Amino acid sequence: MFPIRPLRLFAMAALLATPAAYASDTKGDAAKGKEVFEASGCPACHGVTKEDNSKVGPNLVGVVGRKAGTVQSLLGPSENLKKYGVTWSVETLDEFLVNPNAKVPGTAMAGILTDPQQRADVIAYLSTLKN
Repeated sequence: MFPIRPLRLFAMAALLATPAAYASDTKGDAAKGKEVFEASGCPACHGVTKEDNSKVGPNLVGVVGRKAGTVQSLLGPSENLKKYGVTWSVETLDEFLVNPNAKVPGTAMAGILTDPQQRADVIAYLSTLKN
């Protein structure tokens, strides 16, 4: 067997496994998500109650189901997020939170969540923040 063949097989296996690794089958735990949200410093920029609108970032009450870039913050609504044009869902939040600046260049959001389970947990928590 030529040495290149095992390498090709490994590369093929990695490519086939990639969609499974990023599938949104990961179930989130809202209680753990609240812990990750708080430990990551998210409350410094984002309010999570209807009354908490004095933050640099937008209030996250009702974020799931809301159009991106439509909520006021101390920085004002984000033109880049408006142009992004998505409605926040489990899927769009999952894509965004991996690396906000890579997904929406120029966004003011600095935090990232590279761990898929932590993202699922935080999104589960955000889903509990209803209007």
